[in-house]
Amino acid sequence: MLPSWNRFPGRFSIILILTALLLAVLELINGRFWLNDFRVYYDAANALLSGAPLYGVAHGLDSGFFKYAPAMALLYVPLAILPYSIAAGIQYALIVGAFVGSVVIADRLVRTHVLGGKAAGYKPLFLTLLIVVVHLHRELHLGNINVLLLWSLLLALDRLLSGDARAAGLLMGIAMLAKPHFVVLLPLLLLRGHYRAISAALLTVAVGLLVPALVLGWSTSWDLHGQWLAEMAKHNASLIYTGGDAYNSVDTVYSFLHRAALRYVLAGPSALETMVILACMAGVVGTVVLVHRSREREHGGAPGHLLSEYFLLLALVPSITLTDTNHFLLTTPAVLLLIHQVRARGAFSWPVVPAVLLFVLYGGNWADALGALSHRMVHYGVLGMANIGIIALLVVLALVRSNHSPGKASS
Repeated sequence: MLPSWNRFPGRFSIILILTALLLAVLELINGRFWLNDFRVYYDAANALLSGAPLYGVAHGLDSGFFKYAPAMALLYVPLAILPYSIAAGIQYALIVGAFVGSVVIADRLVRTHVLGGKAAGYKPLFLTLLIVVVHLHRELHLGNINVLLLWSLLLALDRLLSGDARAAGLLMGIAMLAKPHFVVLLPLLLLRGHYRAISAALLTVAVGLLVPALVLGWSTSWDLHGQWLAEMAKHNASLIYTGGDAYNSVDTVYSFLHRAALRYVLAGPSALETMVILACMAGVVGTVVLVHRSREREHGGAPGHLLSEYFLLLALVPSITLTDTNHFLLTTPAVLLLIHQVRARGAFSWPVVPAVLLFVLYGGNWADALGALSHRMVHYGVLGMANIGIIALLVVLALVRSNHSPGKASS
């Protein structure tokens, strides 16, 4: 069904679609409609079709190494059959549709399960778009799959809160096949007792690992999965930025903490340092869950608590893994949740100032407008620090009991 201007969320969908079309036209006019990340998936699928090497070779750009499970290459075979320009256009359209779907689903879930059925309004949607648009633009330019995975994971949460654990697990398993980082969701499901969802997710991953063997043969599949694991290990070999021009790890929480404090007490970055930091982050999330469960025994409210915990973990993924800046689109639901919570508390509540500052730092790195300042922001990992700040502010709001009752939403 086509979006209607007079039916929510039609105005948001129509404006975003028209803006994306304008960006695509400008990219085509300027000869920049490349979608280089999509080129990796496209060429990887063609490599499977032709028997060419899948891993260890650059697909497209020199940095275009395929780092995903063989099943992901199989998934893109239908698009690989098409001419690249048509396939890239389809990928572009899928990203736009998935972003609209992700924001709409996240907004509905927050209003339903956190804000007690708050009326729908456009301000949170457009504010969220304004804050994340720089990362969305990069995602569209590169043609990556982060928004598609985000949409899948939000659909999974929707199904989970609706009682359809198997469908939720299936969708989570697909995302985990694409990017194993999402296994961070499994401990949350375990603590929350969603065993059917865990089983369905693990079964989906197992099937995804077996399908290439049925298509390519057991020996070929075994070799490809070994190459995939090696590629992932190589990609995440260095998670702490210590200087120079290789900024791939500058936005990780490990890099931020090391450069801010730990370098003064440790000899140098190490795997043990990253594991300890990761364990501390897990402890913080675990504390939030335990506090929520304690409150649930007294007052109820499990769906809203599970939602905020889920959003926190999604936002945490780009901070604990080696990623490009557009991967921080996974923080979009957390941004939307924080916007709703700040608006519910009132314009003069204390979270307003830190929230606005963090939103500017998270989404304000417009390289064309900021020039040298943009390079400074990249050098110091401002995006990564802002992302951790958003997570920290949400944790504080989750742990601090509020007596505020949300009012009606404004349009």
